[in-house]
Amino acid sequence: MGQVISLPFKLASTTLTFYRGFFHYLLGAGRNSPYLPPSDAASTVPSYLRPPTNATDTTTISSSSWTVNSFTQTPLFYQHARMHLYSLASAFYLYNKPHYRKDSFKEDIVDNFANVAIPGTGIPLSLFVWNRPLAFGFVCAASPVVSAIAALHLWVKTRGKSSISEEYAIRLLAPDDWFSYWRLNCRIAGMHALLNDIPAGYEMENKWTFLEEGAKRGVPISPYLDTPAIVVKHRNEEGGLGIYFYKNATDGGDWIIQERIQNGEWVNKHLPSNAPLCTFR
Repeated sequence: MGQVISLPFKLASTTLTFYRGFFHYLLGAGRNSPYLPPSDAASTVPSYLRPPTNATDTTTISSSSWTVNSFTQTPLFYQHARMHLYSLASAFYLYNKPHYRKDSFKEDIVDNFANVAIPGTGIPLSLFVWNRPLAFGFVCAASPVVSAIAALHLWVKTRGKSSISEEYAIRLLAPDDWFSYWRLNCRIAGMHALLNDIPAGYEMENKWTFLEEGAKRGVPISPYLDTPAIVVKHRNEEGGLGIYFYKNATDGGDWIIQERIQNGEWVNKHLPSNAPLCTFR
Protein backbone atom coordinates (compact mmCIF):
# COMPACT_ATOMS: atom_id res chain seq x y z
CA MET A 1 0.00 0.00 0.00
CA GLY A 2 2.87 2.35 0.82
CA GLN A 3 4.29 1.95 -2.68
CA VAL A 4 0.93 2.82 -4.23
CA ILE A 5 0.62 5.96 -2.10
CA SER A 6 4.18 7.09 -2.85
CA LEU A 7 3.94 6.45 -6.60
CA PRO A 8 2.36 9.82 -7.57
CA PHE A 9 5.02 11.68 -5.58
CA LYS A 10 7.84 9.73 -7.26
CA LEU A 11 6.38 10.41 -10.71
CA ALA A 12 5.96 14.11 -9.89
CA SER A 13 9.56 14.34 -8.64
CA THR A 14 10.89 12.72 -11.83
CA THR A 15 8.75 15.02 -13.98
CA LEU A 16 10.07 18.06 -12.13
CA THR A 17 13.64 16.85 -12.66
CA PHE A 18 12.92 16.53 -16.39
CA TYR A 19 11.66 20.10 -16.70
CA ARG A 20 14.40 21.56 -14.50
CA GLY A 21 17.13 19.70 -16.37
CA PHE A 22 15.68 20.54 -19.79
CA PHE A 23 15.50 24.26 -18.99
CA HIS A 24 18.96 24.14 -17.39
CA TYR A 25 20.41 23.20 -20.78
CA LEU A 26 17.94 25.19 -22.87
CA LEU A 27 18.11 28.56 -21.10
CA GLY A 28 20.21 28.15 -17.96
CA ALA A 29 23.86 27.75 -17.06
CA GLY A 30 24.12 24.48 -18.93
CA ARG A 31 23.53 26.21 -22.26
CA ASN A 32 26.97 27.84 -22.49
CA SER A 33 29.06 26.16 -19.81
CA PRO A 34 31.93 23.89 -20.86
CA TYR A 35 31.37 20.25 -20.04
CA LEU A 36 32.86 19.32 -16.71
CA PRO A 37 32.02 16.14 -14.79
CA PRO A 38 30.08 16.57 -11.55
CA SER A 39 33.24 15.75 -9.59
CA ASP A 40 34.94 18.91 -10.90
CA ALA A 41 34.70 21.88 -8.52
CA ALA A 42 33.87 24.23 -11.42
CA SER A 43 31.08 22.03 -12.75
CA THR A 44 27.69 23.67 -13.24
CA VAL A 45 25.79 20.37 -13.14
CA PRO A 46 22.85 20.94 -10.75
CA SER A 47 22.38 18.71 -7.73
CA TYR A 48 19.32 16.96 -9.13
CA LEU A 49 21.40 15.68 -12.07
CA ARG A 50 24.21 14.39 -9.88
CA PRO A 51 24.27 10.82 -8.56
CA PRO A 52 23.72 10.42 -4.81
CA THR A 53 26.84 9.98 -2.72
CA ASN A 54 25.93 6.37 -1.97
CA ALA A 55 25.31 5.51 -5.65
CA THR A 56 26.39 2.07 -6.80
CA ASP A 57 28.20 1.96 -10.13
CA THR A 58 27.25 -0.48 -12.86
CA THR A 59 28.90 -1.67 -16.02
CA THR A 60 25.68 -2.77 -17.71
CA ILE A 61 24.79 -1.45 -21.14
CA SER A 62 21.07 -1.87 -20.47
CA SER A 63 18.94 0.74 -18.75
CA SER A 64 15.69 -1.07 -18.12
CA SER A 65 14.05 -1.30 -14.72
CA TRP A 66 13.15 -4.87 -15.69
CA THR A 67 16.71 -6.06 -16.34
CA VAL A 68 18.73 -3.86 -13.98
CA ASN A 69 17.71 -3.43 -10.36
CA SER A 70 17.78 0.20 -9.13
CA PHE A 71 19.44 1.49 -12.29
CA THR A 72 18.14 4.99 -11.52
CA GLN A 73 20.46 5.12 -8.50
CA THR A 74 23.67 4.57 -10.50
CA PRO A 75 26.11 7.21 -11.82
CA LEU A 76 25.54 5.81 -15.32
CA PHE A 77 21.86 6.73 -15.15
CA TYR A 78 22.65 10.33 -14.21
CA GLN A 79 25.27 10.55 -16.95
CA HIS A 80 22.72 9.29 -19.49
CA ALA A 81 20.17 11.79 -18.17
CA ARG A 82 22.53 14.73 -18.61
CA MET A 83 23.37 13.61 -22.15
CA HIS A 84 19.71 13.15 -23.08
CA LEU A 85 18.52 16.47 -21.66
CA TYR A 86 21.40 18.41 -23.22
CA SER A 87 20.75 16.73 -26.57
CA LEU A 88 17.03 17.50 -26.36
CA ALA A 89 17.71 21.17 -25.58
CA SER A 90 20.29 21.43 -28.36
CA ALA A 91 17.61 20.65 -30.96
CA PHE A 92 16.04 24.06 -30.26
CA TYR A 93 19.39 25.80 -30.62
CA LEU A 94 19.97 24.05 -33.95
CA TYR A 95 16.42 24.52 -35.19
CA ASN A 96 16.99 27.37 -37.68
CA LYS A 97 20.73 26.84 -38.10
CA PRO A 98 22.25 25.53 -41.37
CA HIS A 99 22.32 21.75 -41.73
CA TYR A 100 24.73 19.61 -43.73
CA ARG A 101 21.90 17.88 -45.61
CA LYS A 102 19.24 20.61 -45.81
CA ASP A 103 18.99 24.39 -45.66
CA SER A 104 18.19 24.13 -41.94
CA PHE A 105 17.97 21.61 -39.12
CA LYS A 106 14.20 22.23 -39.09
CA GLU A 107 13.87 21.12 -42.71
CA ASP A 108 15.79 17.94 -41.96
CA ILE A 109 13.68 16.91 -38.97
CA VAL A 110 10.44 17.69 -40.80
CA ASP A 111 11.52 15.38 -43.62
CA ASN A 112 12.76 12.69 -41.22
CA PHE A 113 9.73 12.80 -38.94
CA ALA A 114 7.38 12.44 -41.91
CA ASN A 115 8.53 8.80 -41.89
CA VAL A 116 7.95 8.26 -38.15
CA ALA A 117 4.52 7.99 -36.54
CA ILE A 118 3.29 7.95 -32.96
CA PRO A 119 2.82 4.22 -32.26
CA GLY A 120 -0.74 3.04 -32.73
CA THR A 121 -1.96 6.31 -34.26
CA GLY A 122 -0.43 6.68 -37.71
CA ILE A 123 0.09 10.40 -36.94
CA PRO A 124 3.48 11.50 -38.35
CA LEU A 125 5.73 13.35 -35.91
CA SER A 126 6.48 15.92 -38.61
CA LEU A 127 3.15 17.61 -37.78
CA PHE A 128 4.58 18.67 -34.42
CA VAL A 129 7.89 20.21 -35.54
CA TRP A 130 6.80 22.73 -38.18
CA ASN A 131 7.82 25.61 -35.93
CA ARG A 132 9.81 25.97 -32.76
CA PRO A 133 6.96 26.92 -30.35
CA LEU A 134 4.92 23.92 -31.52
CA ALA A 135 7.89 21.58 -31.12
CA PHE A 136 8.63 23.04 -27.68
CA GLY A 137 5.06 22.49 -26.53
CA PHE A 138 5.06 18.96 -27.89
CA VAL A 139 8.29 18.03 -26.07
CA CYS A 140 7.06 19.47 -22.78
CA ALA A 141 3.60 17.90 -22.99
CA ALA A 142 4.20 14.60 -24.76
CA SER A 143 7.44 13.43 -23.15
CA PRO A 144 5.96 12.75 -19.68
CA VAL A 145 2.79 11.23 -21.16
CA VAL A 146 4.63 8.86 -23.50
CA SER A 147 7.05 7.87 -20.74
CA ALA A 148 4.19 7.11 -18.37
CA ILE A 149 2.46 4.96 -21.00
CA ALA A 150 5.71 3.07 -21.65
CA ALA A 151 6.24 2.46 -17.93
CA LEU A 152 2.69 1.22 -17.47
CA HIS A 153 2.96 -0.99 -20.56
CA LEU A 154 6.08 -2.69 -19.20
CA TRP A 155 4.42 -3.15 -15.81
CA VAL A 156 1.47 -4.91 -17.46
CA LYS A 157 3.74 -6.90 -19.75
CA THR A 158 5.82 -8.18 -16.82
CA ARG A 159 2.70 -8.77 -14.73
CA GLY A 160 3.64 -6.24 -12.11
CA LYS A 161 7.27 -7.27 -11.71
CA SER A 162 8.74 -4.03 -13.08
CA SER A 163 8.73 -0.73 -11.22
CA ILE A 164 6.48 1.95 -12.73
CA SER A 165 8.38 4.80 -11.06
CA GLU A 166 11.81 3.41 -12.03
CA GLU A 167 10.80 2.75 -15.62
CA TYR A 168 9.16 6.17 -15.89
CA ALA A 169 12.40 7.82 -14.76
CA ILE A 170 14.40 5.85 -17.32
CA ARG A 171 12.05 6.53 -20.23
CA LEU A 172 11.80 10.25 -19.41
CA LEU A 173 15.37 11.05 -18.34
CA ALA A 174 17.66 8.39 -19.83
CA PRO A 175 15.86 6.48 -22.61
CA ASP A 176 17.73 3.77 -24.50
CA ASP A 177 15.22 3.09 -27.28
CA TRP A 178 16.21 3.34 -30.96
CA PHE A 179 14.34 6.61 -31.51
CA SER A 180 16.21 8.41 -28.70
CA TYR A 181 19.59 7.10 -29.88
CA TRP A 182 18.75 8.06 -33.46
CA ARG A 183 17.88 11.62 -32.46
CA LEU A 184 20.94 11.85 -30.21
CA ASN A 185 23.11 10.84 -33.16
CA CYS A 186 21.40 13.36 -35.49
CA ARG A 187 21.82 16.23 -33.04
CA ILE A 188 25.48 15.43 -32.37
CA ALA A 189 26.18 15.26 -36.11
CA GLY A 190 24.25 18.48 -36.72
CA MET A 191 26.11 20.29 -33.94
CA HIS A 192 29.51 18.99 -35.04
CA ALA A 193 28.89 19.99 -38.66
CA LEU A 194 27.67 23.45 -37.66
CA LEU A 195 30.57 24.21 -35.31
CA ASN A 196 33.08 23.04 -37.91
CA ASP A 197 31.54 24.91 -40.88
CA ILE A 198 30.15 21.70 -42.38
CA PRO A 199 33.32 19.79 -43.37
CA ALA A 200 33.48 18.23 -46.83
CA GLY A 201 33.03 14.70 -45.47
CA TYR A 202 29.39 15.42 -44.68
CA GLU A 203 28.67 15.31 -48.41
CA MET A 204 28.66 11.54 -48.02
CA GLU A 205 25.39 11.81 -46.08
CA ASN A 206 23.78 12.24 -49.49
CA LYS A 207 23.03 8.67 -50.59
CA TRP A 208 23.59 9.38 -54.27
CA THR A 209 26.87 11.23 -53.66
CA PHE A 210 28.03 8.30 -51.53
CA LEU A 211 27.25 5.79 -54.26
CA GLU A 212 28.92 7.84 -56.97
CA GLU A 213 32.03 8.50 -54.90
CA GLY A 214 32.19 4.90 -53.67
CA ALA A 215 32.07 3.61 -57.24
CA LYS A 216 34.91 5.97 -58.24
CA ARG A 217 37.10 4.88 -55.33
CA GLY A 218 36.34 1.18 -55.46
CA VAL A 219 34.47 1.14 -52.15
CA PRO A 220 31.81 -1.64 -52.04
CA ILE A 221 28.40 -0.09 -52.64
CA SER A 222 24.91 -1.46 -53.12
CA PRO A 223 24.25 -1.91 -56.87
CA TYR A 224 21.74 0.37 -58.57
CA LEU A 225 19.95 0.39 -61.93
CA ASP A 226 20.94 2.79 -64.70
CA THR A 227 17.54 2.92 -66.38
CA PRO A 228 16.30 6.55 -66.63
CA ALA A 229 12.98 5.82 -64.91
CA ILE A 230 10.63 3.05 -63.82
CA VAL A 231 6.87 2.66 -63.64
CA VAL A 232 5.27 0.76 -60.76
CA LYS A 233 1.68 -0.38 -61.26
CA HIS A 234 -0.87 -2.04 -59.05
CA ARG A 235 -1.71 -5.41 -60.54
CA ASN A 236 -5.49 -4.98 -60.43
CA GLU A 237 -6.60 -1.33 -60.36
CA GLU A 238 -8.54 0.30 -63.15
CA GLY A 239 -6.94 2.12 -66.06
CA GLY A 240 -4.50 4.85 -65.10
CA LEU A 241 -5.01 4.34 -61.37
CA GLY A 242 -2.43 2.82 -59.06
CA ILE A 243 0.49 3.88 -61.27
CA TYR A 244 3.65 5.54 -59.91
CA PHE A 245 6.51 7.02 -61.92
CA TYR A 246 10.04 7.30 -60.48
CA LYS A 247 12.83 9.18 -62.26
CA ASN A 248 16.25 7.71 -61.53
CA ALA A 249 19.00 9.72 -59.84
CA THR A 250 21.23 8.63 -62.73
CA ASP A 251 19.04 10.82 -64.94
CA GLY A 252 18.72 13.78 -62.56
CA GLY A 253 15.79 12.40 -60.56
CA ASP A 254 15.27 12.11 -56.82
CA TRP A 255 15.19 8.32 -56.61
CA ILE A 256 17.94 5.72 -56.43
CA ILE A 257 16.47 2.63 -58.06
CA GLN A 258 17.86 -0.68 -56.85
CA GLU A 259 16.94 -4.31 -56.77
CA ARG A 260 16.26 -5.52 -53.27
CA ILE A 261 19.33 -7.18 -51.81
CA GLN A 262 19.61 -9.64 -48.91
CA ASN A 263 22.27 -10.29 -46.29
CA GLY A 264 25.06 -12.53 -47.53
CA GLU A 265 25.53 -16.04 -46.23
CA TRP A 266 28.52 -15.11 -44.05
CA VAL A 267 26.73 -12.11 -42.50
CA ASN A 268 23.62 -14.20 -41.83
CA LYS A 269 25.68 -16.54 -39.66
CA HIS A 270 26.14 -13.71 -37.17
CA LEU A 271 22.55 -12.43 -37.17
CA PRO A 272 19.24 -13.69 -35.78
CA SER A 273 16.72 -15.15 -38.17
CA ASN A 274 14.73 -12.69 -40.33
CA ALA A 275 17.21 -9.88 -39.56
CA PRO A 276 16.92 -6.70 -41.65
CA LEU A 277 19.58 -5.80 -44.20
CA CYS A 278 22.90 -5.20 -42.46
CA THR A 279 25.24 -2.46 -43.72
CA PHE A 280 28.33 -4.26 -42.43
CA ARG A 281 31.07 -4.34 -45.09
